[in-house]
Amino acid sequence: MGCLLVLVLAGLTAVAVSFIGYSNWVLTVLGILWLVAAGYSLIFGHRGFGGGPRTDLLIVVAGMCITAIIIIPQREAQKPCNQPKTALRKLADAENKYFSEHKTFTKDLRLLSLSLKPEVYIYVAIADEKSFIGTASHESCDKDNDGKPDVLLWDSARGGLQ
Repeated sequence: MGCLLVLVLAGLTAVAVSFIGYSNWVLTVLGILWLVAAGYSLIFGHRGFGGGPRTDLLIVVAGMCITAIIIIPQREAQKPCNQPKTALRKLADAENKYFSEHKTFTKDLRLLSLSLKPEVYIYVAIADEKSFIGTASHESCDKDNDGKPDVLLWDSARGGLQ
């Protein structure tokens, strides 16, 4: 029964996250469903497989852990202050691809064909045949509460994110 619960809940989790996203209510409902599955397995778990009386519970707990390992980093990446980091990594990948084809970096973001969220602002300050410097910010990321969005810097000559 534990394998069946894990398969059903994993499928439900994948569908909900794919179509609805990582909103708080979706994750709360999914968490409650996983806990109900764990409780059900604890109370009515299968006693077979030669592994002891709580084999189903172990299977469900393993499914919960795998789901958390997949969902938590994805949710963290969607937070406003983490989106500029992701945008700068995408910029670096696109710049390196452009460099491999043209032997120079570019300031023109249209040549890089980046797909970024509209609330993330990205700017390439310097780009030449040796390195590039780019900045990114998100309109909702203001950790120091000064009223201005925090700006992250990527300097390829100094190893990346600064």
